Amino acid sequence: MQSFDELRENIKGVVVVMTTPFKDNYEVDEEGVRKLTRFLIDSGIKRGTGVLVPTGSTGECPMLSDEERARIFKIVKEEAGDAVPVLGGCNHTDTRTVIKLVKYAEEAGLDGVMISPPYYWKPNEEIILTHYKAIARESKMGIMVYNNWFASQWDIPVETLAKLVDEVPNIVALKENTPYIEKFWKVVNAIGDKISVINGSGEPHEPYTALMGARGFVTGEACIIPQTCVAIYQAETQKDYEKAKDILLKAKPLLDFFFAGEHGASYLIRIKAAMNLVGLPGGIPRLPLLPASEEIKQQAKKLLDEYPLPEPWNKK
Repeated sequence: MQSFDELRENIKGVVVVMTTPFKDNYEVDEEGVRKLTRFLIDSGIKRGTGVLVPTGSTGECPMLSDEERARIFKIVKEEAGDAVPVLGGCNHTDTRTVIKLVKYAEEAGLDGVMISPPYYWKPNEEIILTHYKAIARESKMGIMVYNNWFASQWDIPVETLAKLVDEVPNIVALKENTPYIEKFWKVVNAIGDKISVINGSGEPHEPYTALMGARGFVTGEACIIPQTCVAIYQAETQKDYEKAKDILLKAKPLLDFFFAGEHGASYLIRIKAAMNLVGLPGGIPRLPLLPASEEIKQQAKKLLDEYPLPEPWNKK
């Protein structure tokens, strides 16, 4: 297990929240998980340029059993080895279940864990501090806090984040999903010298959060366009923000397609459909989510055929 300082340093770049491929019978496609892990590493998601996060929101964590998450942790770590840091998604509204998931991540040899605040009931500062402190007492794993405001109904305030960092030594990183870019700036200034602050809102907030001091960005879209995402990050590390913006502009039609939709999970349905079209293990989503319609698949095919940037599946 990495020290907190080592893990803090290694959480940067393209933080890929992996999709979970399911077979037609809704069982986890374990070979598909292996194939996706290898694809991402071979496409540049490696130590220094990225991080893998299995069983997060994009991985349909609410639809996975605890035992399935444990199995996915083991598979991803077996395939990744030490090539890239792996953080296990351990989101749950029950603190005891989170502790169990963290222990599974530890047993699998993962580098750390990503944990959201409890959800269903809107939390407050006391609940959030209690949640993370209880988890930290039971494990020595480094934690990336996930400010999952759309599930928890509370955008964790800067002051509360500062208390978390000061009072829970296991916390080494923050996936900051705030929709308010001015709040992101305040967060980086308050705690960016203590932990790794990552832009949780993904490509739409790049390269602006990089200019503010973010050490990377979270993305589910990298499951199909990893080389594009790595190119954006590398341009940012070279402070070539115009190049990063140019890459983003070229990727924009496909990104806009992923972000469109009628409900919050539409993006992962669209990503899975696009992955299937290029031969990657997208699989189907689990109920109550439904696979993409034929109309959506045709839109995806057109955008993929016209995609102007290099990816392993793109013959241009």
